[in-house]
Amino acid sequence: MWWRAWVYVKMFRRDLLIMLIALKNPGTPKYVRNLMIAALVYLISPIDIIPDAIPVLGFVDDAVIVSIAVYGLMRLLPDYVRQESEEKAYRLGRQMPYLLIVISIVVFAWIFLMLYGLYSLLFK
Repeated sequence: MWWRAWVYVKMFRRDLLIMLIALKNPGTPKYVRNLMIAALVYLISPIDIIPDAIPVLGFVDDAVIVSIAVYGLMRLLPDYVRQESEEKAYRLGRQMPYLLIVISIVVFAWIFLMLYGLYSLLFK
């Protein structure tokens, strides 16, 4: 049962990456670009159908709406834009573990420096 959810998450991650790459492609129609930007704004917006303050349901509605938007917008992409975006996403996807490691190191270094700065201000 849980492996089905994992397959869905991996598939959604790939489709989301393809859509983000397609946003930068000049061949992407404006209405597709605008709808994808609207879905991303909804994802980060504090105004939701179900508020994010509700522990689980607040994030579930974001995930459902964005995944439905990505699924529908993938079908609206022209074939050549989708193929180019899939090729770029495949190349970037192969580098993703290395990028995540670098991002993690930068984030941990930033947190360490922030904590060190706070310690220096408060205890010295």
